[in-house]
Amino acid sequence: MAVTVAVGTSNPIKYRAVLRAFSRYYDVRVVMVSVDSGVGPQPSGVADVVGGALARAVRAVEKADSYFGVGVEAGPIEFPASGGYVETQVAAIVDRDCRATIGMSPSFEVDRRVLALMLDGVEMEKAVGVERHGGLGESVGFVGVATSGAVTRQDLTEHAVIMALIPRLMGYGSIATVEEIAAQAGASVECRSTRAI
Repeated sequence: MAVTVAVGTSNPIKYRAVLRAFSRYYDVRVVMVSVDSGVGPQPSGVADVVGGALARAVRAVEKADSYFGVGVEAGPIEFPASGGYVETQVAAIVDRDCRATIGMSPSFEVDRRVLALMLDGVEMEKAVGVERHGGLGESVGFVGVATSGAVTRQDLTEHAVIMALIPRLMGYGSIATVEEIAAQAGASVECRSTRAI
């Protein structure tokens, strides 16, 4: 029997990445669920990026009554780099018991001028001035343009989701709650168990 996974997005790139990641390990049925992340269109900082991913996952699992909810959020997070930040994707996987696992994609530095705009809430594709490439968020992403297609947004999302699956695949004995991870990130996200009693 297939495990139902709800992805908290209406973005087909995120959907395909989650489907590919989960299909490596599970017989799955993946559904898209439009949810609010609780953060702006261009989150920045660990609290917003991790908090947004957790919120998407929680709302997806609750709304779809699925076995897993997945949330993916991208943005610059604090890290030792030229501008003090790297662009990354964070995937959160939340189960019906409100246990959460987190994974990250490969990350990269962003030009300081672009970073300043992103930290002010300007979405990356607008900040880098590449709107002429079409809707990057719905296609290869800025990383696809920057790497001439060697790495795409879908690749980053898929890798972040696989990283978030590791504790579940390896059977880690203790998986943190949504609230525990949110608190570590400086975010506030709550989850209520959807397991039938």
